[in-house]
Amino acid sequence: MKFFIILTCFILMTAFIAPTIPQNKKQNLTKESTANKLTGLLLNYDCTDFFFNNPPDQINGQVLDEQIALFARAGVSVLLCNTNAQRTNYASEAFESFWQSYDPDGPDDQPFLADMLPERRANYRRMIASMRALHLQGVDYPARVIQRCREHQIAPWISLRMNDIHDNDRINHPIHGTFWREHPQYWRVSDRKIDYYDRALDYAHPEVRARYQSLIEETLARYDVDGLELDFMREPYLFKPGHELAGGKILTEWLQLVHQLVKNAEKKRNHPIKIGVRVPANPITAQNLGLNVTEWVQLGLVDLVVVTPRWATMDTNLPMQIWKQLLSPYRVTLAGGLEIREQSYPDGPARLTTPDVAFGAAAATLYNGADVIYLFNYFPSMTKNGWTLNQYINALQTMCSLDRLVMQPRRHLLTFRDVFAPGEATDYPLPATGKRLLFRLPTGPKPVGRLVIAKIGIKTGDEMGEKTIELLVNSTRCEYIEKQGAVYIYKIPEGVVQDGVQLLEVVSSGEELVTVERVEIEVGGV
Repeated sequence: MKFFIILTCFILMTAFIAPTIPQNKKQNLTKESTANKLTGLLLNYDCTDFFFNNPPDQINGQVLDEQIALFARAGVSVLLCNTNAQRTNYASEAFESFWQSYDPDGPDDQPFLADMLPERRANYRRMIASMRALHLQGVDYPARVIQRCREHQIAPWISLRMNDIHDNDRINHPIHGTFWREHPQYWRVSDRKIDYYDRALDYAHPEVRARYQSLIEETLARYDVDGLELDFMREPYLFKPGHELAGGKILTEWLQLVHQLVKNAEKKRNHPIKIGVRVPANPITAQNLGLNVTEWVQLGLVDLVVVTPRWATMDTNLPMQIWKQLLSPYRVTLAGGLEIREQSYPDGPARLTTPDVAFGAAAATLYNGADVIYLFNYFPSMTKNGWTLNQYINALQTMCSLDRLVMQPRRHLLTFRDVFAPGEATDYPLPATGKRLLFRLPTGPKPVGRLVIAKIGIKTGDEMGEKTIELLVNSTRCEYIEKQGAVYIYKIPEGVVQDGVQLLEVVSSGEELVTVERVEIEVGGV
């Protein structure tokens, strides 16, 4: 409840501080707000997946062409080609390439690889060898992706990770750039390491901003793209703890410079180039981290806002309605970001998601106000991890529109958000313990004439006899069906499920407390 009160205050505050717009101009803005928005399906393609899954003796331009053709078959309308972490997957002058300083003929314990765990060296070597092999063939990876995207009527974007710190517990890991390794004074916390994000770079330092500006300038000069995404979710911790609000002012000024660089590139390319940002799910958290998204939109600095979890789990309760109200006066695309993992609570069991779970999250996200779905870590290589190729293609095609989604069987899981600013209280809904527990679960459009069941997962050891746990959905008692292990299954009566959000009430019929670890609503297909 406290969370929604704060969000309401945030919206009201934003309304008062927003620039005053004459009534006739407001009407024009409303009419224009849907013009030039992105449509279809947005897919961010990680800078390493293609190379991890295509060995150096088999990789070539044709293999890459086939990859882009697959995305086209799957209905991708915007491909965001990620080109960097701390290094780049092409021969860059701004950053070191992934393979720079690597000796392909050297041993596994050569200095370049020495700080890696021995069991991980072989796969890493294969990845960077594939990058190097493609480069030596004269194939510029991002340029080839852009060219093939245009041939398939896919809008090509480049996505830049603005603060990637993978493997930061190993200072000499080969994934790190020299700049990060040799300048610990630029880390947001340089004198200790308590948290994973302590060693993220601090954008308050002009040297850090200059480093990323050089990568942006190179990208715009070298590649003819339709859009440039600044991915602040790798990582969103951009400033020294306690200095985020002051840092936000610095970041906004820097984005104005980036915006001008993009405008200059537009003149050179003779076509529009959009700017996108990938930011935390909660608008208050984003602002508390120095990511002043609403101000960026008001200043006309961005065209795409991707609201998303970081990685731990698909967030099935993205506050899209709040974001929509904040951004609706402006001509900006609002995207709901879906991750590939599903997890009910931190440190709980995690799984690669399945199409029906992705459909449930996508349906709720679009229904609640997103213009488009944006997929992160939805790799074609998932076909090696439980998805068939047809499932992958059909799933992406389905997530292009709400009309397609609501026709499919779908599952709605209760998960959590995985990014908080320093000092913010966490609000994980699960696990929850009590005699009467209430959960709100977004489900999108109400199903009509469909079988709808609920599943309540109980902590192992807390199971009670059959029918000793009651379930009410929207104040209506549900029919108990069966118990499978620690999961109680109920049929939700026809007409009980409403549009938008369902309130589930789990009641222990005895005196025992019960701990709920999983909450799910499953909607059958047409």
